[in-house]
Amino acid sequence: MTDTPRYLITTADERTWKFDRPVLFLGEWCRLYDRRHIWSKMDAIVAAPYGLGQAQKDKDHALARTIEAQLLPVLRDQLNKIHGANHSLRYWQIVLGHWLRRYVDVVFNRYHTLQQCLENYPIRGTAVLSSDTYHLATQDSLSFIWASNDDTWNSVLSARVLKYLPCEKVTTEYVSIEDGHGFRMQEGKYSDSLGRRLKQFVRRQVETMTNWFVREDDAFIVNSYLPLMYEWKLQVSLGQIPNLRRSPKPKPFDADSEPRKRLAQRVSRGAVNGFSDCAAVLLFELLPTCYLEGFSALCAQTGQLPWPARPSFIFTSNDFDTDEIFKCWSARKAVEKIPYYTGQHGNNYGTHRYANPSVEEVTADKFLTWGWTDGLPQHTPAFIFEIAGRKSQSHNPSGGLLLSEVHLNHRIATWDGYQEFKTYCEEQQSFVNKLNPACRDALTIRLHSAYRSLGWSEETRWHDFCSELRIDTGSQPIHALVAESRLVVHSYDSTGMLETLSQNIPTLAFWQNDLDHLRDSARPYYQLLVDAGIVYLTAESAAAKVNEVWDNVEGWWAKNAVQNARKQFCDRYVRVSQNPLCDLKKLLQE
Repeated sequence: MTDTPRYLITTADERTWKFDRPVLFLGEWCRLYDRRHIWSKMDAIVAAPYGLGQAQKDKDHALARTIEAQLLPVLRDQLNKIHGANHSLRYWQIVLGHWLRRYVDVVFNRYHTLQQCLENYPIRGTAVLSSDTYHLATQDSLSFIWASNDDTWNSVLSARVLKYLPCEKVTTEYVSIEDGHGFRMQEGKYSDSLGRRLKQFVRRQVETMTNWFVREDDAFIVNSYLPLMYEWKLQVSLGQIPNLRRSPKPKPFDADSEPRKRLAQRVSRGAVNGFSDCAAVLLFELLPTCYLEGFSALCAQTGQLPWPARPSFIFTSNDFDTDEIFKCWSARKAVEKIPYYTGQHGNNYGTHRYANPSVEEVTADKFLTWGWTDGLPQHTPAFIFEIAGRKSQSHNPSGGLLLSEVHLNHRIATWDGYQEFKTYCEEQQSFVNKLNPACRDALTIRLHSAYRSLGWSEETRWHDFCSELRIDTGSQPIHALVAESRLVVHSYDSTGMLETLSQNIPTLAFWQNDLDHLRDSARPYYQLLVDAGIVYLTAESAAAKVNEVWDNVEGWWAKNAVQNARKQFCDRYVRVSQNPLCDLKKLLQE
């Protein structure tokens, strides 16, 4: 790629940078937009991204899932031994399966990104952050997700991974830091808004009162993705007092290095040879403390919960991922033969190529979908939960144009998501550039609410692109913006697209990488939308369609070809129930 020896920069933390020589940024995550006045003046290039393209993603996904399947029994055996337990594989998969999948993908990405860089560039040196007290083990699975974007955590992880790669010619400098014991969630930075926290406070008070009426065989329904009042109605229809349940926070514990080193030695196969050995060696170094040092306390907390002792069933569409208390409790109940049901809580289920199947699909007794089935006996067709019982969403045939944006994802995929997001943002600008003046004047760009926490500076970038654009940063509910629009454009394969299609609101969508992100079983249904002119595979073609139909959006949307494609797609992936309470109750009690 280049013959010039360069100094490798792996994070945006400028304590590890060199300004007096040619450098190589490992990826776009190193180049913060608000620091471009610094890095733009450097003799610098960015390394080629790792893992893009369907063929490479398919290969990496298959290997990562194989490694995941190998490591789960290792965790079961070692954790059972440590905790004096005899929990099943299913128990541990419910408790830590989501973390394990992300762990494998994160370490896979860091390992292969560095490996590709060392193979393709003449690297002569690098610097990593170092501390005798810093641990890569996070408190829980949620903090692991956020750690994946943290500069210090990634720098320390890079140092660990480099030890398992052939890099004898690379001089590694260690920059001493005093960053405590490891990554910690910063209060306020990752938490919800003040209004949301106030609502949660009210919920906790209601929960305390309704706990007085809990019977030991009540159904346990939590975060079902149903509208709140509908979730209450469901509980009443089951003959029980509605309850707003919320898990307490697990008690925090620090990582203990020595026992973790002994665990790593137990599972080590000697000399590290390739990624699979690296993943096994690092497994217990990165394992969250709630599964090791804090697991006994976690189990003790679940024994003190005012929840049903023998619930008739458990149902959630969200808490199966990062709610450690719920997972520990529900895993124990599932082993006791309590029916454990999970449900779909957004898009990509049944369609995404690299979420096939999800942990919550394989661990549940039933997985309630929004209409589809795809190869597992757990798949139980239901309907879209989020809009159950609501009046049909309105739109304004004379209103504006709404462009709905996605946020930068965490660095938890096998591939380089930052490079994909950079391309995504360039395509958004291309779309806006190709709009005619009337459409552009009517345009509102809706940023995803999570953008503030993920460091891409979308608002600033849009302002620098064109200061006259109308940018909504969350000041209005998305449903209010849809109601004011004659046409909604989704810039990615989103839950929002499923909602507007199911509500028969004029909808367009476009995204990068063709249909490569889809399972083979889903492609024909998306092709229906492409053929009908609802989904586009380039920003330019999507903008051309907006320009074409703008003066008669309603006429275009009412065409038989458009409506037939919409109905066929919705019947498969986003069904609407006319009697959701009755339908869901039947599915949960069968």
